[in-house]
Amino acid sequence: MDNVIRPDFQRAAKATAGETKAPRAAGPVQYVKTYGEVGPHAVSLVRARSGPQRGVYQVVIDTPHGQIGPVGVEPATKDGMFDADRVGMAVIRTLELLAERSGDFDVA
Repeated sequence: MDNVIRPDFQRAAKATAGETKAPRAAGPVQYVKTYGEVGPHAVSLVRARSGPQRGVYQVVIDTPHGQIGPVGVEPATKDGMFDADRVGMAVIRTLELLAERSGDFDVA
């Protein structure tokens, strides 16, 4: 499951190459479903319809202040939907466990 959380290496590579342009915003997305809500966070599935990631499912975490961003990206296929569902449920369960935990969250 190496495709669950992906750091943005392209941004670092462009900065190293001297490109100072801001990264392009993601294109329009289609809401598919919500996996659940824990506190102020909601975990949803969207499908990117245009841009560089056309035809992919993205599991995203939403907050009242806006989207945090994709935590899982899968191809827009039947198998991709299955994997995205697994990622979405895992993220919800993780947020539930963190919400139950008292004290400092900085300890890994």
